[in-house]
Amino acid sequence: MENLDENPRDGTNPYFKDVFNNDGYRFPFNKAGSRIFSDVQFPISITPAEIGRMTILSKLMIAGTNMLGYRQDTKIYAYTYDEIIDLARLRRSQGSSFMCKMIRLHLMQRVQTTSGPQYYINPAYFMASGQRLNLNLFLLFKDDLMPILPDWVLRGFLTQVREKKVSQSAIITEVEKIFDNVI
Repeated sequence: MENLDENPRDGTNPYFKDVFNNDGYRFPFNKAGSRIFSDVQFPISITPAEIGRMTILSKLMIAGTNMLGYRQDTKIYAYTYDEIIDLARLRRSQGSSFMCKMIRLHLMQRVQTTSGPQYYINPAYFMASGQRLNLNLFLLFKDDLMPILPDWVLRGFLTQVREKKVSQSAIITEVEKIFDNVI
């Protein structure tokens, strides 16, 4: 099947005008990777080497979730703690310190599931390409996202929480309390 992002013969694309023009080549929007936001600064205590390691890891996020993982056949698997340390190019002795620091600084979060722990990257710092910030990811990193999101987005998430009638009413109460303080 022909790649829809580009026509190798003449550079035209039925979906995007001017894939290549005098300004240069427009990369297709659906390529894997991540986005960073210039107006959100990294914590002061993070080193340039740690930012580099987080950048390496950000390229391994699953779109739609920001979970560190990979696709195999038709399934999605979360990277394990040890795999993340290896992917960040760290020795075991350095890996524990790095992971603890990234979680403490809210650049990453660990979520325990029935299939084992999963690690998510904070979308305030790195966002999987082509993804919208969904409710689950917002709730996971709400403390870091609330100061940077517009009020109308916060109201939208509150509406989603109420509509979904989240089984844990404590979440609804917590979100409403947070929104009442902000809005």
